[in-house]
Amino acid sequence: MTKRRDRPGVGPESGPTLDAAPEPSRGRSARPAPAREAPHVATAHVLAESAMAIAEAVEHAVLEERKRADRALALALRMRRDLAPPDHRFISQVVFALFRWRGWIEPLRLARPEERLLLAWLLDAPSVHPVCRSWARAVGRDPGRLVALGDAPNWTARAEELKRLLDGRPVTADPWRLFPPWLREHLPLPPGGATPKMKLLELLNALQARPPLWVRAQGDAPDALWAELRVGGVKPWVHRRVTHAAKVDPEADLHHLPAFQRGMLEIQDLASQAVGLVCDPDPGERWWDACAGAGGKALHLSALMGGKGVVVATDNYLSRLKEAARRARRGPFRNLTTREWDGRHVAGKPKTYDGVLVDAPCSAIGTWRRNPDARWTLDREAIARLADLQGQLLHAAAAGVKPGGTLVYSVCTLTPTETQGVVRGFLDAHPEFRLDPFPHPLADAPTNGTLLIWPQDADTDAVFVARMV
Repeated sequence: MTKRRDRPGVGPESGPTLDAAPEPSRGRSARPAPAREAPHVATAHVLAESAMAIAEAVEHAVLEERKRADRALALALRMRRDLAPPDHRFISQVVFALFRWRGWIEPLRLARPEERLLLAWLLDAPSVHPVCRSWARAVGRDPGRLVALGDAPNWTARAEELKRLLDGRPVTADPWRLFPPWLREHLPLPPGGATPKMKLLELLNALQARPPLWVRAQGDAPDALWAELRVGGVKPWVHRRVTHAAKVDPEADLHHLPAFQRGMLEIQDLASQAVGLVCDPDPGERWWDACAGAGGKALHLSALMGGKGVVVATDNYLSRLKEAARRARRGPFRNLTTREWDGRHVAGKPKTYDGVLVDAPCSAIGTWRRNPDARWTLDREAIARLADLQGQLLHAAAAGVKPGGTLVYSVCTLTPTETQGVVRGFLDAHPEFRLDPFPHPLADAPTNGTLLIWPQDADTDAVFVARMV
């Protein structure tokens, strides 16, 4: 059951994604590829023209053909082998910025694509890229007056600076305009002592930010791995409680690090790692990750079990399962198997799993910072449809839990319908299960058996998780 957050990355914007990784070297026995001269970094003019053409193609693919931006972008970039990796990175960032700030840019009805991309970059980035000056000159603006607003301290400061950039032209700088109109009615109120308005604005600010890049250390010696990364020029910010998790520069080239190629480093958002910690599997147990996608959480379960026991990863997309199997082969543990799942019957014999994880398909609102195009293609009616599917998957997978075993439900969204609503419906229909309180994996706090991880609190995706026994 594949979710939007499992899609392949296309650069530092989506980064190397939570559940995707490139093919590592196959060793000395592999036939070496023919030598090919690396492309040179494009001039500002060439890069400006290339970015405009690719942005137009990706916008059409997303808004007219309902394709996913990362896939459309990856296809477009593969066709431009003349562009170097830094050029790909810039184009990826500006295309995602265009979707992220679409709600403010489109009402301006700007005639020139250069101006749309210029504003998208300035709103999104902490610094002015040389291409921005090329775009500014093309539309008759003074390149010397450009100011990057990505680090603006608040919504008001960003809106005022945007007006200055537009020479006082009226702008619609309401934060809610950056999201679909139906979102307001589907958001729960975040915790905290601020006013409801301020708490929601803080949440919107987190959903609007560029995504961080979290990684997970495999094995029992995370400190040694973090030290190896530092030697390799990558500075990890290690989480104070989850010492196997660290945040790194989103533009870090992790795929070429020896630790990554040895399978000792996995790219996985901190909130996704928290789900595995809530599962809390023991070595030697038998676990089933029912909606495994490309295997990010299944690999984490395997690591938490120290490679002892069995993790069965299932999905209804064989391509994702192949990716999960490939990643498992790259890593140090060999207790993960994959199989296709129809979403209706237990994978194997009923009541034979110590634990079952249902990381269900969802509206994925919690990943909108990573996939900003998704906010413009998801409709409100989808939430009810997804909740029905989530309930069906949870019901089917629960039949695999042995007496006294653990059932974990998680989704990367915030809507009460898909979170507490699905859990309440399941418990009403299955009185043999009850919520199982667990400690908050990222903070020193208890839970009642359910947890909503807020992006503004932990600089992560938003994730809901419930544990039942």
